[in-house]
Amino acid sequence: MKNRVKFIILKMLVRLRKMILGPHAIGVQYETKNGIINAPIEDLTVGRHLGFKGNWDIAEIEELLKFINQKDVVYFLGTHIGTLLIPMSKKCNKVVGYEANPDNLKFLNWNINANNVSNVIAFNYAIGDTEKNITFYKNKINSGGSKIKPLKESFLYNYDNPEVIEIPMVSLDHHIESKKLPAPSCIVVDIEGAEYFALQGMQETLAKTRVLYIEYVPHHLKNVANVSNKNFIDLIFPYFDKVKLIRTQEEIKIEDSSEELLQFLDGLASKNKSDDLLFTKNS
Repeated sequence: MKNRVKFIILKMLVRLRKMILGPHAIGVQYETKNGIINAPIEDLTVGRHLGFKGNWDIAEIEELLKFINQKDVVYFLGTHIGTLLIPMSKKCNKVVGYEANPDNLKFLNWNINANNVSNVIAFNYAIGDTEKNITFYKNKINSGGSKIKPLKESFLYNYDNPEVIEIPMVSLDHHIESKKLPAPSCIVVDIEGAEYFALQGMQETLAKTRVLYIEYVPHHLKNVANVSNKNFIDLIFPYFDKVKLIRTQEEIKIEDSSEELLQFLDGLASKNKSDDLLFTKNS
């Protein structure tokens, strides 16, 4: 009930914003710590935070920057509008981005140009386990929450009546090979429940990747992908030696066993809490 009231209020705020700015306004530009960021006019999640706080996920960016250098190639699976990609692109050699939502990609390209970034290549694909067309939800109030059609529906995914479209999906392993893209040093994954499918299609790439930063959201695994924590971890465990839990700053060694990490994730799932996971290899 609390969530429903919150989302009703957000819808009213979107209508008010559009009334004030006019029917031809499609975005708002913010000057932030992340750079100059253009965001969709209807986005009251990232966009509103940028407007009132002047930043988005700065702590996450600072954490990632500890593990990359000017020679690295960083991949973003789920670029959104570039709030992480833009500042990180200035600290590495090259960025390869994938964004499934064509509207988000449009804003990303505007932000790349607004910040004079020249080392980014971005593709309008969903990342998954194979090449095919998929059904996709384009959310508005939280454009970063756009996702592949969940296997199990939830009010959390359709409260703003997302536009339903068909988009192409590719596997990362095949796309890197076919386009002769540079191998990633670091991969950042935030694709709203499609992480499991993406991991299935990037096993060869993970073997060569030094750092993996991936979002863990229990209800996404359950409803969007319909897989267990063990299914999820089993696709990562063989390639890395330790994981840092970003919210608690706890570090778990997984070079011998993934059991401790699995217990931690099961605990998060029981409380329906999320975290970001930073996987690394021993140097």
